[in-house]
Amino acid sequence: SRQTGRKYDFDARSLRVSNPNGTVDMFERVERVTPAAGDLAELAGTYSSDEAETALEVAVNGSTLVVRRRPDTIIALRPIYKDAFSGQGLGLVRFRRDAAGAVTALSVTLDRVWDLRFERVR
Repeated sequence: SRQTGRKYDFDARSLRVSNPNGTVDMFERVERVTPAAGDLAELAGTYSSDEAETALEVAVNGSTLVVRRRPDTIIALRPIYKDAFSGQGLGLVRFRRDAAGAVTALSVTLDRVWDLRFERVR
């Protein structure tokens, strides 16, 4: 855009945004997903963070993945792309997998919190 001096380059798979100060941000196109009930069940479990000193319980409620926090907070997660969801007050929630594809952790990114890890404990 002329006002900001940013340059936008698009192709079929990505967007590249260049600023006059030399900063370049790359964005990849991802496919929207609607996870099946079995896919959601695979993500359900208890996740704990020593850093945040708390645990999150992830469960399937009907056709929706939810996060339960103490004492009685339930947050619905909306799918964004494979293994990534958004939730009110949680920001971006990404489930992490090991090389074999098993879900081992989740990470939360919100405001000034980047990749706060919660390890799967069950």
